[in-house]
Amino acid sequence: MAFGLEKNNINHEKVIIASEINKSFDLGTRKIAALKNINLEIKSTDFLIIFGHSGCGKSTLLNIISGIDEPTSGKVIVRDEDIFSMSEDNRGQFRSKKMGIIHQMPYWIKSLNVIENVAMPLIIEGVKKHQAVARAKKHMHELKISHLSHQRPTQLSGGEQQKINFARATVSNPWIIIADEPTGNLDSTASDEMMALFSQYNQHQKKTIILVTHNQSYWDMGTRRIEMKDGEVVREVHHG
Repeated sequence: MAFGLEKNNINHEKVIIASEINKSFDLGTRKIAALKNINLEIKSTDFLIIFGHSGCGKSTLLNIISGIDEPTSGKVIVRDEDIFSMSEDNRGQFRSKKMGIIHQMPYWIKSLNVIENVAMPLIIEGVKKHQAVARAKKHMHELKISHLSHQRPTQLSGGEQQKINFARATVSNPWIIIADEPTGNLDSTASDEMMALFSQYNQHQKKTIILVTHNQSYWDMGTRRIEMKDGEVVREVHHG
């Protein structure tokens, strides 16, 4: 699959540095440690796969890397920006412009058709609607899903919805794509297609991808993977 978006210069700079990340929650009189002293450096061309049993801290780590949730202690630097030194509003704006977030279950504006949903991040950024729709149309064509443009998202299959979700998350050409179990609700064929889409996007666009999955058959698709257990990184494997 060929992508027409402008490519970043190929380099291996560190785009994310997470240092001594700890996250705990109060449960009655107890304090539960969700993350324990996580140190992680992610390069610009990484396709990082995170895996581990449910409750090991994978989603909590993604939420902190993306700035959705704050750590109890520690620091996250994204392209030289300390995201937790920003106000919550500024951090939200930074995330919406620089990160594409893909959840297991897509959320839609049900009154809008597919192409209008894909264009929405651009409209929120201040792009005029007709320009945003034109860019969304071009992007969907590059992803070979333009035939879905005028349907309602909720009328599509799970695999089609997740491809549209991918298009919406990447239409603004973000630096980083963060995906939390994006194939969790899909059948094997749709899951394979989605993982191929992530892999090709990483290879062709040189975008940073951080993806959580339980599916062992996908663990080798990334450039590296880390295993988490009980809030800690217990193993790391590089694939090139």
